[in-house]
Amino acid sequence: MDFKSAIFLLGAIGALGACATGDNDRNEPIRALLSADVLMLVSFDADGDLSVSAGEIDAGLTREFTRADVNRDGRLQPIEFQNWSNLVLGGSQLGPFRLDFDRNVDNAIMREEFNAEIRARVRDYDADESGALARNEFIRLVGQARPPAERRRPPTPAVGPGN
Repeated sequence: MDFKSAIFLLGAIGALGACATGDNDRNEPIRALLSADVLMLVSFDADGDLSVSAGEIDAGLTREFTRADVNRDGRLQPIEFQNWSNLVLGGSQLGPFRLDFDRNVDNAIMREEFNAEIRARVRDYDADESGALARNEFIRLVGQARPPAERRRPPTPAVGPGN
């Protein structure tokens, strides 16, 4: 290794060490988590006032169940729910999941089950219990990222005349 490469390597190691000290925690940005159901609930804001009222929630529930119930039989079959979830919630891996809605596990989600699950989620977000959802009620703060723990290396066996 030439001298320039050695100096560069030492500088890089020093910079990484400074980043891992955690001394700048108060300067790190706040991390927040938005869940997939928030994507849907925010879309209920029909008048664009950045708040979702009780009336907008009712209208949104009707609109989303109608969107999901493609064959118009009043119940969501697994494939209908999956297609709706992909379209509205961003995919099946994010939740809420089909069994969150289909509590009696009869393989069909009735309008009452659909509404009950969404309303339960609305109550969960409604921190001030006003019946409306303000934008700041959708945000869940998550812990700051911690620096990685040092890995312990196994001791190097001693090399001696008997080994």
